[in-house]
Amino acid sequence: MLTMEVNIKYILLSRIFRSLPLGYMSFLVPLYLHKIGIPTFLIGIYFLIATISMAVLLIIAGFLGDAYGKRNILLLLSALFSLNLFIFAFVKIPLIVFLTSVLGVGTASGGGIGGGAGGGPFNPLQTALIADHSMQEERTKLYSLNFAVATISAFVGGLISDLVTTIYPSISYSFLFTLGFIISIFSILFVYLIQKDKGTGKLSAPKASFSSISKISIAGSLGSIGLGMVMPLIPLWFKLDFNASESEISYLYSVSYGLVGISFLFADKIEKLLGRVKSISMLRGLSSILLILIPFSPTFIIASAIFLIRGITYTVTIPMRQSLAMDVFSDRERASGTSITGLARRVPYGLGSLISGALFSAGLFAVSIFLGGFISLFDPLLYYMFFRNYEKRSKE
Repeated sequence: MLTMEVNIKYILLSRIFRSLPLGYMSFLVPLYLHKIGIPTFLIGIYFLIATISMAVLLIIAGFLGDAYGKRNILLLLSALFSLNLFIFAFVKIPLIVFLTSVLGVGTASGGGIGGGAGGGPFNPLQTALIADHSMQEERTKLYSLNFAVATISAFVGGLISDLVTTIYPSISYSFLFTLGFIISIFSILFVYLIQKDKGTGKLSAPKASFSSISKISIAGSLGSIGLGMVMPLIPLWFKLDFNASESEISYLYSVSYGLVGISFLFADKIEKLLGRVKSISMLRGLSSILLILIPFSPTFIIASAIFLIRGITYTVTIPMRQSLAMDVFSDRERASGTSITGLARRVPYGLGSLISGALFSAGLFAVSIFLGGFISLFDPLLYYMFFRNYEKRSKE
């Protein structure tokens, strides 16, 4: 038991030290690219390449982890992340800085509101390692803690960047990137301390978990299309519909991160009260209903309150979903299974963003949000249909 507890601590500490610089990388990188003379249209291409690279690395990392050891591949990704920060901190050649887009472990690794930074291609390996070093009944609590520390660490990183850019604007880029590189070394150290796991020794598609992977992928993909139609452009809707200022929207998102980070700590208690599948279905269903209500909000204050509650009701179920997946996946296919279901969420999310962009361009702001909320209802509905007998089977 002691070895298991120590490994969990190392996993959590590695994520804390990785999430902190990612708390400011997401908004600092585009500003830095512009500062060193990279044209605006190339900055857009940079993030397109980074997103594609992250998606490719996400699927590769899971399969390699199951085959050759999850700790080993997580160590490799952590080294790539440090290399990414090293280039930003010490290399001043624009072409080389631009090439960091192909690493897939920098700005595209964050997880959105409540997802915590440091997910991306790291997530399948972290999720599977926590399952490997924990008992079934304690996984939701551990996943909740994992997300909480990552979200809070990213939030602290954002506060540090705010302080540095305000007091020392002339050195903010070099200082923050250098600080991030130093911090990332500690992340590598803690990953190295995790007990080595043995892989299967060969790359193969998951077979034993195929049915469960398919069910989670189908439910998650429909939910992601809906969220993709809402979340990326909802700050723009706040500005256009309510004339909210950038500082008001920034404050709203900061509060959201803080509340979500705290709410993760209650996931285990909610799950024990309602049951895992019922908790996921009911809370995500409520989250989708709240999305549908947002376009009908008469004021920015009311819309903000709904937005905050929706964020909590959705993200608090993420640890439960991870626990469910680890239970229904074969222990030899956990990383690759998580990679597949992760990709099944990210690609539809991008499709939803494309749809919402078209609807927003046509001036149909409320329609995009309403439709996105309605489509996202299929996620909790399908989860309940697919896994409604899960608790019964677990007890048996």
